[in-house]
Amino acid sequence: MKIIDLTMPLYNGQPAGHGHWGFKGHPMWPEPFNLTDTMSYEVDGRRFHVFTIFSEPGTRLILASYKKDFKDEPTLDTVDLNKLILRDAVVIDVPKGDGEIIQPDELEGAFNKAPVRKGDALLIRTGWGDDQRYFKIGHLYRENSPHYNIASGNKLMDLLEKNGSDLWLYDNCDMAGVDKKTGIRGGFTIRSGTMAVGGVVNCGAITKPRVKLVILPLKAKGGHIAPCSVVALED
Repeated sequence: MKIIDLTMPLYNGQPAGHGHWGFKGHPMWPEPFNLTDTMSYEVDGRRFHVFTIFSEPGTRLILASYKKDFKDEPTLDTVDLNKLILRDAVVIDVPKGDGEIIQPDELEGAFNKAPVRKGDALLIRTGWGDDQRYFKIGHLYRENSPHYNIASGNKLMDLLEKNGSDLWLYDNCDMAGVDKKTGIRGGFTIRSGTMAVGGVVNCGAITKPRVKLVILPLKAKGGHIAPCSVVALED
């Protein structure tokens, strides 16, 4: 069995962007995703560190309960791990580069070509998360990331619903982005009963069209979004 780590490491200065505009008044703005070492000390030859970090850096699990309209959805401490461990997934290839937008017809065409089975998790691979690009280009990893527009985000939700799927993963930094022609921001959406894993990396190491996934989120009571570890298993 081949084990492929799809998790972005957490590190100081990681290019996860400036966060939601609602964080602008936060003292950590404009780099809310930095790991801030708030305390370091040594005791009996052992070193201890206390870090402050936002909930959305790197590879993260996003639950529908983060939207106030879906407040009765599972949280990080109640999510069904049967949906996250040894989960069947299919790779949906939509190759994209700097700043490109995933269009609805491209997404649907790639879905129709893939060996999709009912209920699969959909791993949408653009290639952006490969080759440790985030280390090489810094903040541009987020600024130049391919993204979805409103129409393609809604198309993805429709495909999930049509296939009886409740989980998708994406390897661009953020699903949402700003259309440079219109200035409109959009692309990320989530529906009741669904979950997303954003910012997976190293998907190019997957050589088969189908894999099993193991997703282990941070178990934060009442939380809705948190870093997680993701591995793909190839037979």
